[in-house]
Amino acid sequence: MGNIWEEVRIALHGVWTRRWLALAVAWGICLIGWLIVSMIPNNYESQARIFVDTKSLLDNTIGMKPGEAERSVDQVQRTLTSTVNLEKVVRGTDLGLQSTTPKAVTAAAEGLRTKIKVIAQQENLFQITASSNFSGMSDAQNAKLARDISQKLIDIFVEE
Repeated sequence: MGNIWEEVRIALHGVWTRRWLALAVAWGICLIGWLIVSMIPNNYESQARIFVDTKSLLDNTIGMKPGEAERSVDQVQRTLTSTVNLEKVVRGTDLGLQSTTPKAVTAAAEGLRTKIKVIAQQENLFQITASSNFSGMSDAQNAKLARDISQKLIDIFVEE
């Protein structure tokens, strides 16, 4: 027991004599870590839930089978994330200001497709999640853009 205590005292004395070097290394690691964390863009998410009467979407509601109910859920998801609707979202939000040509609008719509998730929570309840983390925009602009994307998707779906 005395031998272990003596080794701990020697180790603590060695650290104490090099305390300024240990402090400088710790500060260097902290500064590098803070720099790396500050370079990570913020990701803003907007979530919305919509209730859809899937029976009214189908022409033939009499004798609807379980497979047809699943197809109606897929139909809602495809409608919300179709290229035409995503181009309308791009033109109706701040993304349209950056996209001036039709090719740029199509490219922005395809990029937007990865940032939108439509999840069926129940048979008639859908959750739309839109995220925004564009590096050329400020935090407030990214937050507003995420909200505008989900709102524009809801507006488009209600209109159609």
